[in-house]
Amino acid sequence: MQQQHPIYALLSVVNSPSAAADLVTRATSSPDLFTFAYLLRSPALIQHLQAGDQTKKYVDLLRLFASGTWQDYTANQSSLPALTEAQTTKLKQLSLISLASKSHTLPYSTLLSELSLPDVRALAALVVSCIYANLISATLDTREELVHVSAVTAGRDVVDKSDMSRLKGVIDTWASRCAETIDDLNNQARKVREKAIRESKEVKEYNRTVEMINKQLMAPGAKDAAKDTPGVDDASEAMDIDETSPMSDSSIGTKKRKQRTVS
Repeated sequence: MQQQHPIYALLSVVNSPSAAADLVTRATSSPDLFTFAYLLRSPALIQHLQAGDQTKKYVDLLRLFASGTWQDYTANQSSLPALTEAQTTKLKQLSLISLASKSHTLPYSTLLSELSLPDVRALAALVVSCIYANLISATLDTREELVHVSAVTAGRDVVDKSDMSRLKGVIDTWASRCAETIDDLNNQARKVREKAIRESKEVKEYNRTVEMINKQLMAPGAKDAAKDTPGVDDASEAMDIDETSPMSDSSIGTKKRKQRTVS
């Protein structure tokens, strides 16, 4: 559980605004911490941050990482602490989670714009980092220039009522995807059933045709029909003539014996 992250152990030693701000910086820079509601619910941490003139903005920074996006940061950059490279990467990863929760197909152009990325190579590196961090499951379609998101495995924090509205939108989107998937599976199943029925009918028709032909061949009148075939009787008569012909071998042999007797 992320509630057991080592960063949270430092809450017990925070005793000043500067220490509280340092803790927020560490948390938002950590490569394996992506939820921050637990820190926002720490009264001691928030009190220390609000006690210093230069540390008040760290409360807003923490809220930004909990439920905001990169676009929120660029719109309010002047009132927020400057981000380190690690924080910048983290916030863009979190922003990608938010975008992936709204749509499972993300054009490169949208991501490049929303995340202020310089090129496709940087975009690919960010997407891959999210995949390896087990934040999303996605593939890069370089031909169509799309990121196909199959699952969002890490969610954003719910901090206030506006986040509830965002969460409702995410759930509605997820439910819509499920309904589309079910409809697609039902359509595929229907097509498979229809194909099976067609093939079954064709097989039955073929078997009926074969059975009918076999019955016709095995019928009693089939042999009589064969006798009526031209050439069959003529061949039989020819055979009879050959057997009784005077010129047969047996007749010739008898004549020769008689001639020898007379001599």
